Amino acid sequence: MPSFIYETHMHTCQASACGKSPGKDYIQKYIDAGFSGIMITDHFFRGNCKIDRHLPWRQRIELFCRGYEDALEAGYKFNFPVFFGWEEYYEGDEYLIYGVDKQWMLEHPEMEHWSRAEQYRQVHAAGGCVVQAHPFRERDYIQTVHLSTRCVDAVEGVNSANSPEANALAVRYAKMLGLPITGGSDNHCADTMQFDRLSGVVFETPLHTVHDYVQAIRERASFKVHYAAENVMHYENAVIHLPVQIHGENDCIIQGDIKHFLRSGEF
Repeated sequence: MPSFIYETHMHTCQASACGKSPGKDYIQKYIDAGFSGIMITDHFFRGNCKIDRHLPWRQRIELFCRGYEDALEAGYKFNFPVFFGWEEYYEGDEYLIYGVDKQWMLEHPEMEHWSRAEQYRQVHAAGGCVVQAHPFRERDYIQTVHLSTRCVDAVEGVNSANSPEANALAVRYAKMLGLPITGGSDNHCADTMQFDRLSGVVFETPLHTVHDYVQAIRERASFKVHYAAENVMHYENAVIHLPVQIHGENDCIIQGDIKHFLRSGEF
């Protein structure tokens, strides 16, 4: 049975302040790595975005989409699919959005002020999906782990930029919630890509549009996670070092113990 691997989490230098490569530079690299397509997910305006926030909304969106459009144009030459998404930031927690396009963004200038719950409702209404990225990541800029239990469709269980312990926690968390588990490389640079460090999702049939991916997530269809060798997730005793705040329906705060939840599935 053939398999089709897709990158779901990556950044370009055209829109992400942390990006090191233009979109077009990734295409041949991912083809050589055996991938079947990529999803560009640059940091949006509340996060580590490169675009000047003082520009008019239309200009900001046009500039934001350049990394994706650059990769898309390069991908056409090789019949290599490039899909659009973005990564939204809140209080250290981030979300990967798929299934809506530039025109939709142009029509929703209020989106940069949406709460987690409003983001979920609006993206869902437009036919998209929301995936919480690297939920147990530990970084200097993250003071608290925020877990959105009801305003997401899936959890990024494997992220190549995360520690294996953080990935193990994310996988266990997603399983307890009963949500699909995704994987992505969180790639920022084409020049330093190491094929054995790439992560992604694996399907038995090719994705023709990003909506195929959205449908698979929202309908809980079967797909697998392709993960880097060092992120094998065999860390049963992984420890959470940061305070945890759990968000429930309509983004309300749930009083619960995440350690207990990871053991029993109950808050």
